[in-house]
Amino acid sequence: MLEHLYKKLHLIFISSIMSIITVIIGILCNDFIDNKQQNDSIFFGRLSMLMIYELENPEKSPQTVIKPYEDNYSIFAVLKDAQGNVIYQSPLSFPTDITFLLSQFTEKANVESVTALDQTKATTQGGVLSFSGSSHDKYWGIPAVVIDKNGTLFYLSLLHRQKTIFELIGKQLPFYILLWVISLFCIIIVSRFLLKHAIEPTEKVLQSQKGFIAAASHELKAPLAVILANNDKINRLSDGIPDIQKAANIIDAETIRMSKLIKDMLLLASSDSGTRSLNKTMINIDTLLILLYEAYEPVCSQKGMPLDADFIDVRFPLLYTDRECLFQILSIFMDNAISHSETKASIQIKATLSRKAITISVIDHGQGISAEDKPYIFDRFYCADKSHTDKSHFGLGLSIAKELAEFLSADVGIKNTEGGGATFFLTLPLK
Repeated sequence: MLEHLYKKLHLIFISSIMSIITVIIGILCNDFIDNKQQNDSIFFGRLSMLMIYELENPEKSPQTVIKPYEDNYSIFAVLKDAQGNVIYQSPLSFPTDITFLLSQFTEKANVESVTALDQTKATTQGGVLSFSGSSHDKYWGIPAVVIDKNGTLFYLSLLHRQKTIFELIGKQLPFYILLWVISLFCIIIVSRFLLKHAIEPTEKVLQSQKGFIAAASHELKAPLAVILANNDKINRLSDGIPDIQKAANIIDAETIRMSKLIKDMLLLASSDSGTRSLNKTMINIDTLLILLYEAYEPVCSQKGMPLDADFIDVRFPLLYTDRECLFQILSIFMDNAISHSETKASIQIKATLSRKAITISVIDHGQGISAEDKPYIFDRFYCADKSHTDKSHFGLGLSIAKELAEFLSADVGIKNTEGGGATFFLTLPLK
């Protein structure tokens, strides 16, 4: 139980801390991307200023000026004269068609900006505009009016594709991944140490408790045997004295009841200590179910409870498992069904075969299990009968069934029976 709790706490601790670290790394990545985009935008603006400054020199042709910016920085330029005729257009291509991009750029450069540029009498550069293409790509654009030293006016449009997030963070991504992995490794080590240290005192107490239960259960076996033997002698000697015989019978019944409790506690103690061994053999499920039916049919008949067998038509494969453990689990299910069923309420033993598993169910039509009791029904000493009027059960049977099922690498569970009652099932994997 502590091991399960430790694993759960370990997982919650790691998940919580790593979620926080992931958020922090995400914020760092986002800040890095924003800064990188801002720096690229500023750099694009400065390059455009250098290009415009060079275009003001009439001794250089536009192609000579623009070509290095195209080759080195992938800046697309369209230069037009005062009448709107294209003097030069860069041959660069983008994911989005250049005609669509220029129309988007023109739309983005609003009427007021264009009018202001048209009315200028000196070289003027507009601000950096941001707009999107048709292929989820983004661009920066700068509109400008260039007047060279001879007084000739030109309209200049500059476009530059923004880098994608992966392009921006590509070189930093391995660092962030490494940082995340190192954080995960450190958190696993630290959390394991802290949780082990925190759980250690509780683990010692539980181990001590388990040792006491095992020792006490073992020591109680001998006195009970002596009580049973002497009570049998008293019963024989009290022939003809009803009160003594009645008292002796009560002692005998309670001693047998206590003996069963001690046997269950010893079984759980061996399970906790890991000393229980399995004796696996190839068994025939059909034969085992028939034996189960034959063992409980007289008991059910005596109590007026019809016992049905719903497994006769199924051909089960041989299964490599512990016969005694398997029979004990099914016996616990049967005892539980008989105890919680009323007279004339039928009980059914059902078995089904799938491609991966065999499922054996014990179906009763008794009082059923409430929704609030279901999560705890397989816990030790848990009893759905809060008044404890039923003295024949100690709340250990179903927990023993669960322990034994885990030994067999099988699963146990409960579900409601249609029409009322409970269905306990055991699922055995086919290997």
